[in-house]
Amino acid sequence: MERNRQLRAILFADIEGYTTFMQESEDVAIQLINRFKAVLKQQIPKHNGTIVQYYGDGCLVTFLSAAQAVSCAVQLQETYRNKPNVPVRIGIHSGEVVFEEENVFGDSVNIASRIESIGVAGSILVSKAIRDQIKNKQEFKLRSLGGLHFKNVKEPLEVFAVSNEGLNLPTSILPKYGAIEATRTGAYDLLNNTDKGPFKPRHEDHQIMPVSEDSSIAVLPFADMSASRDQGYFCEGIAEEILNSLNRIEGLRVSSRMSSFQFQGTGTDLRKAGQQLNVSTVLEGSVRKAGNRLRVNVYLINVADGFHLWSERYDGDLEDIFAVQDDIAEKVAVALRGMLTPREKDVLKRPETNIEAYEWFLRGRQHMNQLNFDAAGKMYRKAISIDPDYAPAYAGLANIHSWRFEWFGGKSKDLELADINSKKALELAPYLAESHTANGYMLSQRGRYQEAEKAFSKAVELDPNSFDSYYFYARTSFANGEIEQSAELFRLASEVRPEDFQSMSLMAQSLSVLGRSKEARQARIEAIKRAGRQLELDPNDRRVLSLVAGNLYEEGQHNRAFQFIKKALDLYPEDAGVLVNAACLYARAGMNDDAIQILKRVFGLGYGKRDWIEHDPDYDSLRDDPRFQAMLEKLPKSDSSK
Repeated sequence: MERNRQLRAILFADIEGYTTFMQESEDVAIQLINRFKAVLKQQIPKHNGTIVQYYGDGCLVTFLSAAQAVSCAVQLQETYRNKPNVPVRIGIHSGEVVFEEENVFGDSVNIASRIESIGVAGSILVSKAIRDQIKNKQEFKLRSLGGLHFKNVKEPLEVFAVSNEGLNLPTSILPKYGAIEATRTGAYDLLNNTDKGPFKPRHEDHQIMPVSEDSSIAVLPFADMSASRDQGYFCEGIAEEILNSLNRIEGLRVSSRMSSFQFQGTGTDLRKAGQQLNVSTVLEGSVRKAGNRLRVNVYLINVADGFHLWSERYDGDLEDIFAVQDDIAEKVAVALRGMLTPREKDVLKRPETNIEAYEWFLRGRQHMNQLNFDAAGKMYRKAISIDPDYAPAYAGLANIHSWRFEWFGGKSKDLELADINSKKALELAPYLAESHTANGYMLSQRGRYQEAEKAFSKAVELDPNSFDSYYFYARTSFANGEIEQSAELFRLASEVRPEDFQSMSLMAQSLSVLGRSKEARQARIEAIKRAGRQLELDPNDRRVLSLVAGNLYEEGQHNRAFQFIKKALDLYPEDAGVLVNAACLYARAGMNDDAIQILKRVFGLGYGKRDWIEHDPDYDSLRDDPRFQAMLEKLPKSDSSK
């Protein structure tokens, strides 16, 4: 693949506030983007520039000289001030550009984009490299904004604003001495239907702060804009597919589905959502589905200032959805990482199927996420009946049967079906981490721990960011008595998903068994912090309420621990997970009779993995109790002979 390196002046331009326009009036947004592109096509050739690529409401342009780039930018802003106004911001930098087929990348491209992102409507910001090349050009007036910190740029960069008459200045980041309020013309006239008068910038409190090196994102569930509002499963599914794809990119931290999807339909301010999720960017979108036609709008928002980093609209047939998902994931990853290697682009791609099978698969996964296993199984089987070669549906079906075996009765038929379906997923898609994770989960339920570990190791090799692979690998290690290995794997799971509390809580348990008390306490405290953040998103989360109660008890917060477990039992009196965590808490507290009574109900529901229980210290106070021993004997033993 041939690469061509050239020195160029690089201009980035985009429409400020485009996300808001699209939310408030799609017709207005379309008018703005059409005029934006028409002016570019008219003016760029006059200054010997080349339009390299459009990015939703943004555009990348290159010039042979800095003077041509700045001259063109001034002309562009003058034109955009005319009716109908378009609120455009422009950033310019100079340096080496790398061309590879249709892709353009390089540090200089990234810097130009960063500079553009801190501008305001009607502004032109340039780097010191551009300023040095045009400083003797009297037609350009420049004003320094000082040295600013940019994401993924090690040293501060001095940025200058072109201050020619009529151009706007980002006053919120100007030095305090002598700051001049720029007069702003009515750049929002299309929306406000006014003929004149200044407008108030939507981001007047914007401040430039050092940006964290952490590349992180939360993908929120997409809004259903279909006329019947009955496509929730489809909108949720698209967002989850994009989330899963982004999670495969090394160096990109992705908030979990459990955390991000708490904001579904809440109308929460995106910046606040991002702050709660502790991420630097948020991806939101909407889906409009009508018959066989599909429209998807997506917006990538910078949490620090609310600016959109990228946006796009896709129109096409339903069958185009796979290409749309791949394109969104790739462009978001590029926006956050600057560029992707060919291998990373391949990693983003997902198996395709026909649209009917895919819709059934998405329905199944939605039910699976809600722990509605019967409905999920029906949906997965329907998808398979339509496309017998769709591996993700087989992997999902295998996980259902493994889960049912572990939590709901230990029936051998479930293990047989988990075996059949996980092997089919492996046969169809051995390159998918999900196939190996499903197979490993099934093998761990059979007690075939060495084979399970090989499967999980392969899953991690294929997808180093797979939380499920690390998490189930860790649980398998604990059940097999490999406690030290389980502690390390729970740690890796907790790093892949930094907001997850249960991996941290179980790591604390493993460390405690190993006698590493100081480390165990640190892990418990961190688990409690994470649980607190999760409860802010969902105060009734059954897993958090019941599991963190044990951590609280170990930290001496006994009253709070029992308050949590009581709330969990009141809300979910028949939930096996809640019941077993309650029994463990009572056993820790020496309330053995209460623990035994609850365990009778738990084992009666079919819960119980004998290997895990034999290593779990929560049951230590019960081990000499004949009632506990009798119940333990009735639990199914590992199928290690197979």
